[in-house]
Amino acid sequence: MPESYTNPDILVLIVEDSKTQATILQHLIESAGYQVLVANTGEEAVALLHDHRPTLILTDIVMPGMNGYELCRVVKNDPNTALIPVILVTQLYDPQDVIEGLECGADNFIIKPYDNQYLLSRIDVIIANRFLQQNDTMNLGIEVYFSGKRHYITSNRLQILNILLSTYEIAIQKNNELAETKDSLAALNEQLRDTNEVLQISNDKLTKEIIERKRVEAALSQANSKLNLLSSITRHDMKNILMAMRGYHDLALMNNPDTSFHEYLTKESDLFIKLTNQIEFTRLYDELGTFGAVWKPLSIVKTTVFPHSSSIELIMSSDIAKYEIFADPLIEKVFYNLFENSVRHGGSVTRISLSAELSGSSLCVCVMDDGSGIEDDDKEQIFLRGYGKNTGLGLFLVREILSITNISIRETGKAGEGVCFELMIPSGSYREVPV
Repeated sequence: MPESYTNPDILVLIVEDSKTQATILQHLIESAGYQVLVANTGEEAVALLHDHRPTLILTDIVMPGMNGYELCRVVKNDPNTALIPVILVTQLYDPQDVIEGLECGADNFIIKPYDNQYLLSRIDVIIANRFLQQNDTMNLGIEVYFSGKRHYITSNRLQILNILLSTYEIAIQKNNELAETKDSLAALNEQLRDTNEVLQISNDKLTKEIIERKRVEAALSQANSKLNLLSSITRHDMKNILMAMRGYHDLALMNNPDTSFHEYLTKESDLFIKLTNQIEFTRLYDELGTFGAVWKPLSIVKTTVFPHSSSIELIMSSDIAKYEIFADPLIEKVFYNLFENSVRHGGSVTRISLSAELSGSSLCVCVMDDGSGIEDDDKEQIFLRGYGKNTGLGLFLVREILSITNISIRETGKAGEGVCFELMIPSGSYREVPV
């Protein structure tokens, strides 16, 4: 920037309705060494011209009330301000803007968005030429037709030249931007083609993997079906054999009067019962996850029947009926086994109660009784396979069924005061029952 033009004797009037944009312009021009006045409307700018004589007016075109063209006409039609150069700032690119700028007597155009250095260079040029403009008396005016309209241009030769040069410079700038954009677009298209080729290769690999996976899944499904069939046939045959053995066992029990031999037969009977339970467990375990999880209301516990329960009172809180949970269809077996655990191992249990309450983002379902409870050392052991006084499979099966849908279970009761099994159902696996 020429040093001779950056001095505090130069006063620039900024006319901009956006206070943010006006502040940015003011800071930029003041940093170049010029004084600045700011008006937020055309009317305010006209009022300022009564007391101030700016060296240059920089005005936005699109403003409420008096726009930039109208302000320029007011300035150029007043002999006291006619020689003040006016730069129009616009976002428009229509040739009609150039005609209107010439028609109102503007000295230059600047297109938004603009480069800061470009703006300052335009100001420098206008300030440098202002003395030439004062000496240019060729201002006869010409009449032109453009876009079906008649326009009367009174701008002098220097104003017209500045406008045309400014317009040409803007055209070159936009053409360069267009060329850069075209080059960027070509580069992006090339990247897109490369990426598309990579995606196509990945898609082909994925298709092959899917085909292979389906083949493996089909083979596994077939093998699983065969295993399930073999397991079912084996259980059926074992039950038939077991039934025949129990028949002979009962005959031996009835026909042998030896009391000491009866003791062996009684123990054998207990083993038959355990073996029957083991066979039933394998059937239930085969069914885990087979049919897919479903939404089940917690109120299903009302229909759960467990042995020797006629003397045990089942109490449910009102919240139980409010919720349903997403669980394996064997969820009813969960509650059956928990109730049976109280009957078998709880001692003199007279009451089993159920409640449900929100705990953070989870739903906590509690199954409690008033029996003998569980010692602290056994609280985790009871869920292990084979642990316990009976088959050791009941609570193990409970945890396995619940884990299918990420439901956890723990025992938090106090020994001597009864058990408290807490089922923690995660967010998304419970919902309130529609009314």
